[in-house]
Parts: sequence; C-alpha cells; structure tokens
Amino acid sequence: MVSSLGALALAALLIGTSLGCSAVSPNEAADTAETSTETGSTSTDGTGSQSASNSNSNSNSSGPGCTAVLPPEGPPENPYDTVVEPFEIVSPAGDTIYGMIRRPDPAQYDELCFPAVVMVPGGINPGRMEATGKNAKMLSAAGMVVVTFNAEGRVDAKAEEDLQSEGEEDYNGFVNQATLCHIVESTMSLPYVIGDNVGVSTQSYGITMGAGCAGRNPDIAIKYLVDGEGPPSSFVTCHEPNANYGSPPLDVKYQTIEGILGHYSLERDPSAANKAFWEQREAIRFIGGFKGRYLRLQAQWDHSQPPSNQGQIAQYHHPPTWWHNKHTNDIVNTAVEGGVPWVRVNVAEQNNAVNATYDVNNMPAFLPGKLADKPWHVIAVLEMARMP
Repeated sequence: MVSSLGALALAALLIGTSLGCSAVSPNEAADTAETSTETGSTSTDGTGSQSASNSNSNSNSSGPGCTAVLPPEGPPENPYDTVVEPFEIVSPAGDTIYGMIRRPDPAQYDELCFPAVVMVPGGINPGRMEATGKNAKMLSAAGMVVVTFNAEGRVDAKAEEDLQSEGEEDYNGFVNQATLCHIVESTMSLPYVIGDNVGVSTQSYGITMGAGCAGRNPDIAIKYLVDGEGPPSSFVTCHEPNANYGSPPLDVKYQTIEGILGHYSLERDPSAANKAFWEQREAIRFIGGFKGRYLRLQAQWDHSQPPSNQGQIAQYHHPPTWWHNKHTNDIVNTAVEGGVPWVRVNVAEQNNAVNATYDVNNMPAFLPGKLADKPWHVIAVLEMARMP
C-alpha cells in the first residue's frame, strides 16, 4: 500500500489553521458567480454563495463537523465561488511534488465538504496549472475539489508561475504511479473532502499512470477512474496502427513517440530492456485490478488514433490487429474480464450497458465528433461523483 504519510501536513497547508470544518452557515445563494484564475483568490463578480439546501446531501464519510454535498445534475443554478491554492507534498521516493487545488471558497462554504478528483494530464505533460483551466473551473463551480500536480521532473515552461517538481521523468511508470496514489490518499484525508468520494480523471497516455495507481493498489478506495481515450498498450501508445496501415507522414509517427519516450513498441522491439520498460507502462496490464468504477470515454474520432474520419475506416479496418476504436474494446474487455465491479463506455446519454464487452461486430455507442468538442470529462466526473 502506498504510504499516507504527509496527508495531515498537506491538509494543514491547504486550510491554514483548522483541521476541522466549522459550523458557520454559507451565505444566501446568488444568481451567478465566476470562478477565479488567480492563485489564492476568489471570484470578483457576484457573491456566488450557495446554501446547503440547494445542494444534494451525501452520507459518505467526510471531515468532522461539516455537511457533505454532491454536485447537482445539470449546470448549477448558483455556482460556487472558488479559490486556487498551491500545495507541495513529498512523494514516496522523497521528491517534493508541486500541485494546486481548486475548490469552493472556504471563506463562504466552510461548513461543507465536497467530492474530489485528481486530474492526470495526457502524454508526459505537466499538470499543475490545469487548476486554472476550464475543466477545473467548471468542476469546482459545480461543487468539486480539483487536485492537479506536476509529476516528477515536470513543469510548464510557458507558465512563469509554475514550479518544477523534483525527481526524474518516469514516463508514467511505477514512480509516477506511487506519487499519484500518495496524492489520492492525502486528498482523501482533507477535512473538506468526502473521503470515500475521491476519483481520478486521466487524459490520453495519463491512463498509464491512473490505471497503474488504481489497479496495483486496490486497497486504496478510489471511487472511480475516468479514462479519456487512453492507449492501453505499447502498440497503441507508439502509433503502430498508423505505422502499419497509415499514409505519409502518419506512417512514421512511431518515430516521434520514440523520440519522446526513448522506446519503440514491443512489436517493433522485443528486447529485454524494452520489455522491462513497458512492464510498468501499459494500462491494460493493471486495469483489471481496480476495485472502483471505470468509465472509458471514447469519441467517434479518436484524438490520436486512426481512423480520423469516415473515409479512413476501410483503410484501417484490419481485424484482428486493428479497426476503428479497437483500443477501447481492448481495455474495456480486460477490465470486465479482470473483475472490475463497474465498467462502462461513455456517459449516461450514450446508453451503453454496464459491464458489456465488445468486438469488431459489436461496438459501443461513441461520443459524437471528437472528445474535445464538449466538456465530456467534466460531465463524466460529475456523474461519477453523484453515484452512490
């Protein structure tokens, strides 16, 4: 189990002086509020206060003396004002990891506790500054605590205010996975968080870190894992579908990935050293060990994998090796067969069955267009947070 040492230190840092929720009632709800993008500041437009009577209550465990509330269904009528707070935490490997939390303003809602989500970015990108992004704003305004962080060695070079976490780049391997789990456990211990309503949301290759944490540490009660079109295997991560069936310049995209990760797929390089690298970095190896809810997001046209339009479907239809969105079939089937208790493709409106498996002749209903066309991650996280 990943150590939870440092959780109370993180909590104390984030809330200043109190380790409990006070019993002060929030102000009367206002019609509208805008979230802030300034670290440690609140909204400047409207009071944005929200009464607990306007929120769904929840009996899940939470901090002492506070009332647990869930996000409403649909857009909130009275969005929460939010603040962004920096934190740092020492990883299990001893590195200082820098992150941020966006949450409903404790000056206004200090008697309430909220669900939380830890966000993992795509690729090997930094994630800390995502606390100032659109998805974090929407989630927090709806009543979520949003945790973002830079994994070992990462920093957003374009953001002067970002901080580089200590340690070496681990390419979402076991070191990064342990750090994610440590942050999740620490988040569960925060007094303004509903402790048993904490999930993880990943983008693209971030599923490698997310599935590794959740699947290799089933004793950590992660409520849900939202996976946005992540590659389950080295074959997909390294763009072998394009290498095998694509046209120039996509047929050499695998070389770009090798330049980033320093490794080819196992199909291209079956050496012992390459096998050792991918043993830590294929989500499909770990997903079956997860004990929470696994929600896979998959749009009609994947953000990275072919085909990217209707005219390319025949070009990339080569079962059993590859076909349109085969990678979703692969990881979902593995999750179901591995015993994950709740598995589904896409949000409720797609009406895909829970724990269904798929093949080339039986595919799930996809999200329309592309994943970036609509805030599907936000919709998915809110749905998962509201579930019992």
